[in-house]
Amino acid sequence: MNSILEKDREIQIIDSIDVVVIGGGPAGVATAVTAGEQGMKTLIIEKNGFFGGANVAGYSGTIGGLYTSTENGNIEQIVYGFAGRFVDLLKEKKGIVEKVKFGHTALAPHDPFIWKETADQLIKNAHVKVLLHTSFVDVIMEENKITGIIIENKDGRSAIMGKIFIDATGDGDVAAKAGAPYVYGKDHVIQAMTMAFRMANVDWDKASKYSLEDIWQIVTEADTTGKYHLPRKHPFIFPLPRKDQAMMNCTAIIGENDQVLYPTKTNDLTYAEFAGREQIREYERFAKDYLEGFEDAYIIDTASQIGIRQGRTILGEYTLKNEDVVNAKKFDTAIAKSAWPIEIHGGSKGVKVVNLDDDFYEIPFEVMLPQKIEGMMTVGRCISAEHEALASARVVAQCFEEGLAAGYAAVLCIKENIMPKAVDVQKVRSFMIENGSKL
Repeated sequence: MNSILEKDREIQIIDSIDVVVIGGGPAGVATAVTAGEQGMKTLIIEKNGFFGGANVAGYSGTIGGLYTSTENGNIEQIVYGFAGRFVDLLKEKKGIVEKVKFGHTALAPHDPFIWKETADQLIKNAHVKVLLHTSFVDVIMEENKITGIIIENKDGRSAIMGKIFIDATGDGDVAAKAGAPYVYGKDHVIQAMTMAFRMANVDWDKASKYSLEDIWQIVTEADTTGKYHLPRKHPFIFPLPRKDQAMMNCTAIIGENDQVLYPTKTNDLTYAEFAGREQIREYERFAKDYLEGFEDAYIIDTASQIGIRQGRTILGEYTLKNEDVVNAKKFDTAIAKSAWPIEIHGGSKGVKVVNLDDDFYEIPFEVMLPQKIEGMMTVGRCISAEHEALASARVVAQCFEEGLAAGYAAVLCIKENIMPKAVDVQKVRSFMIENGSKL
């Protein structure tokens, strides 16, 4: 017997909402807060018990994409808007370290608990309804328009009807269920997953002497001894707001014989979680043995889930092209700018970084509009972008700005009784500029 028939069930509709946001990462939080602050009846659902997505649950642990990139000269902040607002709140709580050097640019490591409580504060103040510990199950469609979603949690299975839906799941789960076309990376090859962790009792007075390039050379030397299993030769190690802590983005999770692992396959995720914890012990051992300042350090926690860089890419009305990124293309419909490098994590093939110096490219609104589907926008790492372009555009600051744009676009949809593809993007841009974005 290869299948069973699930019993017929009547699903209760528990709410009717203006703006429904599925996923509570940076993009989802920005979307929900923006729509809520503009008076929309807004709901955000999140599978975890807290907000943050891959930035907190997956513990990427930093806000990337805020700054310029240059080989010589000062690195300056160029992304503000919701990203700048969130960073300012973290600064008030002493929950962020600004301008930590990363190649030709910089990033901002943060405290995961302070990130969570900052998101809580914004969501509550915007009067957004929240369902945590809630999984998205399916869509309710009228022809090609999404009108509702089916969810499941401890209360059982139920339905939520809505006017505008925002897919902030990271993997494009909602858009895929609705029938939007999608791809996986380049020829089904996507970036490697990572299990990140934190170490405490680090003496940064000693450890701060190492550049990332120094650490990469030391890792390579240690790996050649045969005493360690260190598949990733380009780990990222950064200081955290707590002076004795380090954020350790070190591991590279790939399948046996370089098999690609997909975050949309449960068996692959399960394998990745086990492999990630095994690798963490190896990188802890390496750090204690080889890096000054880490001799007495120890693991204090790991990410609560495997870190995912890439899943489904939902094909949009426009696809951000690799040449758009490297040629610093500007758009009349831009909703975010970025100078973050093309940063591709290829598992056993290592990390490839292409710097985007002394200029920036822009991300147009149309990458958030799924083909063939109405009533929905996508935000975050599932926006429409070619493989290398996404390796730059997927980072946190740009996700925040996409959420700001999608949140206000949803407001316009409801006020003007239109669908997202009919939104006047110049109205979105004007709102974003009024709210701090420097477009």
